[in-house]
Amino acid sequence: MLFRDLHYLKASSVQRCLDEVPGYRGVAETDISSSVEQNLRMAIHAVKSGAVPASSELAVEARVAQVRFHQGLRIEDVMRGYRLSMAVIQDRFLDIAHEVGLGDREVLAAHRVLWGVSDSYTAALVHSYRESSVQQAVRDHELRQDYLRAVLAGSLADSDLRTRSSDFGIDPQRSFHALHARPRPGASPDELLRVLAGRLSTGDGVLTLRAGDVVGFTARRPDHGDTATIALGSPLPLSELPRSKAAADRVFDAAWKRPAGGVFSLEDLTWRTAAGDPDVTAVLRQRYLAPFAADADFGRIVLASVRSYLDHDRRISAAARALSVHENTLRYRLQKFEQATGARLDATNTIVELCWAFEACQEAPAGGL
Repeated sequence: MLFRDLHYLKASSVQRCLDEVPGYRGVAETDISSSVEQNLRMAIHAVKSGAVPASSELAVEARVAQVRFHQGLRIEDVMRGYRLSMAVIQDRFLDIAHEVGLGDREVLAAHRVLWGVSDSYTAALVHSYRESSVQQAVRDHELRQDYLRAVLAGSLADSDLRTRSSDFGIDPQRSFHALHARPRPGASPDELLRVLAGRLSTGDGVLTLRAGDVVGFTARRPDHGDTATIALGSPLPLSELPRSKAAADRVFDAAWKRPAGGVFSLEDLTWRTAAGDPDVTAVLRQRYLAPFAADADFGRIVLASVRSYLDHDRRISAAARALSVHENTLRYRLQKFEQATGARLDATNTIVELCWAFEACQEAPAGGL
């Protein structure tokens, strides 16, 4: 008798979905009717056979649910729509049971089957939602990666740049900083991305993870602590972002050598971003560091003293306090440096070259002075 009333059950279910679940109002009524009929037939067949289908047997229903997710319905909407269909069946079944005089045991058995069908459908729906969410997340990630790769490489024509940027709410005429960031040791790249991306309003930038680093572009300088090194390029229109990216990468290379994290730009590090030229660095390493290679321990002491002297603007008293040594001890070490290198620490050229050498060789191995 439930099959006989299928048309009525379907019409009632569709109407209740449209009336009580706003999300369904954006779905074609024929689509709703088709999926409702499918669900009703499955439920009625289960009542007739007395067998509850396993969630793994509801692949067709799960595929329909994925279509609804892609149409913009929330999982709550789909579950609500299904419950409304089941409520229509249950109400009609009770009417039929009363008409034909079914006993309490038969009614209870049928209700148990319908509850079981609901449980199986819910399990299939949740699995489908998770699968759909993962697929959508992968698609979004791939689209974001492709878009950022093209923007940062400058490979998009103006029309494509406008079209693809609009998908992310980005105004191509607005100025953005290219961004290159990495968490300090012990911190999580995923957490860094979550924090930085979470602070972006729509249209303020696009970020993603690439090889453990956060890369992309942002309209504003991030406000972040020292748990990450964040490098920014100069603010430029989207079509010129490759120049900003090149600057951000240079800033990052210089900033990552520093003992603490923070947010850095060309204005913060200026000449230090250029201290990576390998040929110049090799000359300066040979001139100022190599003379101490024979006695590495003493060399480290002398070079640390020279560096402290420069870091404290060549003030003997301040540098000696920082090193916890007597001022005469510091003077002795500075003299040893001048004797070993033949350079004068009061010469401007020596100061410039030493600053470059110390900046470029911060990561030199302990024995590789």
